Amino acid sequence: MTSIAIEPNVFYTLDEVSQLLRVSRAAVLRLIKSGQAPAVQIGRQWRVLGATLLNLGDPQDELESGQVRDWLAASNTALREVWDNEEDAVYDQL
Repeated sequence: MTSIAIEPNVFYTLDEVSQLLRVSRAAVLRLIKSGQAPAVQIGRQWRVLGATLLNLGDPQDELESGQVRDWLAASNTALREVWDNEEDAVYDQL
């Protein structure tokens, strides 16, 4: 099995996150719903920032995790405009 580098400034889909963490898609959804992995929902799609994945399980980064969560909440509208548009509609069916 090869290791895949997680880029901190990249948004990942649920499938990509499950592959990166080597867990099921349902496990990723549980992390998101519990607040352990802040994510942004765009329509029916979820995106998780790579920095969030890198900080999972690191209790010293709770402050940073909160900042990422706040940033995601504040930028939700802008991200929706970028990710949820006609040009990207083909990805909604994946």
